[in-house]
Amino acid sequence: MRIYDRYLITMVLATCVIDIILAFAGQTDITVFFTANVIIFMLISVLYIYFNPRTRKTLSFVSIVLLAGFIIVAIFKVVEVI
Repeated sequence: MRIYDRYLITMVLATCVIDIILAFAGQTDITVFFTANVIIFMLISVLYIYFNPRTRKTLSFVSIVLLAGFIIVAIFKVVEVI
């Protein structure tokens, strides 16, 4: 099994487990699901460091986009509290 296959399987399983746990916990806020999935993506992507440079560059771009979304969600939550 190639590293890409293991990465995708790990990502899918982790995302499914986190989403199922949040659903059973009664979470209905979509931003919580998004935030949890972004954190899982970042953690798993950091653990799989043995990708070729082209793949690392693509994952870095995806990470930047997801981080921007995470920051926007955080800003909206802070404004909502204030």
